[in-house]
Amino acid sequence: MAYTNIASPYWTGNWGPAANHFNKHSWTLFNRDNPHFSKAQFKVAMQQLQQQGVLDNSRGWAGSKLKSDILEDAPGIGSNQNPLGKFQGREGNFGGSSYDEAKRAGWSAQDIFDEIQRGRSGMQMMGGAMDKYNIDIAEAEAAEQAAYNEAKWRTDLQTNLTDLHNQINEPVAPPGVGYSAPSVVGKSGTRGANLKIAERGSRSGTKRWKRGGDSSWSMATVNTGGTSGKASNSSAVNV
Repeated sequence: MAYTNIASPYWTGNWGPAANHFNKHSWTLFNRDNPHFSKAQFKVAMQQLQQQGVLDNSRGWAGSKLKSDILEDAPGIGSNQNPLGKFQGREGNFGGSSYDEAKRAGWSAQDIFDEIQRGRSGMQMMGGAMDKYNIDIAEAEAAEQAAYNEAKWRTDLQTNLTDLHNQINEPVAPPGVGYSAPSVVGKSGTRGANLKIAERGSRSGTKRWKRGGDSSWSMATVNTGGTSGKASNSSAVNV
């Protein structure tokens, strides 16, 4: 089946012989039937027909009056003022297939959207293109958020480790005379550094150095008794 697009119904051959495939009357009819389409869209559609080889090369694709009065200032398919024109769909707008082709050609989702919004092509992003754009943008935003979360986690971790390192390496305050409480580490103490103090009777920590009721701190027993040389039955006296 021969290629057709939105301009096809306006060939001059549809109403009689003519020197060119399209003339100024072609635009008049096109504009009447498609009032929301631009001259650029009409021009690109005619150029697409020419590129697809469906026009007779022995006849010009556009008449002189059509070119000078209508199309002269309209950016065509190869114009840098209409960079998405080459992806225009058969219906004259920018649909899902146009979106895919532009992406394969190196366009980003956001660049496509921004160019369509500029209005130079006259095209609109149709439902299929908008759906794909929204998916691409959502994925890009999710990836950006994940990267931000990862960077923040690493920064917070490094900050916490640095704070802990600084607390641990602060000098220990010297104890006073008769000091019996656990030593304080830095300004925030042992709680700030999350250090555990062993309970009494254990073999680590500082509490085991405190005097208390532990019998291991009783001094040697000295018996004082009579002069008979025999062991006295008197009670032991702790000195």
